[in-house]
Amino acid sequence: MMLLLIAFGAGIYIGLHFNILGLLPFSILGVGAFVFSSWSLEQSPFDGASVLLVPFISVQAGFMLGLTAREPYGQLLARLNIGQSKRV
Repeated sequence: MMLLLIAFGAGIYIGLHFNILGLLPFSILGVGAFVFSSWSLEQSPFDGASVLLVPFISVQAGFMLGLTAREPYGQLLARLNIGQSKRV
């Protein structure tokens, strides 16, 4: 469950700050880590595909949520940043 929350949070962060090309390296690294893990344990990559699929979908969902939240997030940041005083 914790892995899903971390993956979802990472997806939101990537969606807020990067475009789709930012998501691609994270996805490739995740798949590579899974393949290496199954290779080192001498298992077939298809045995634990569900272990990879659920966090991958969670990252994608978080990315889409981050993309849709870009404008409200920017407005919130603009509203919270108080301009500096012009007094000398």
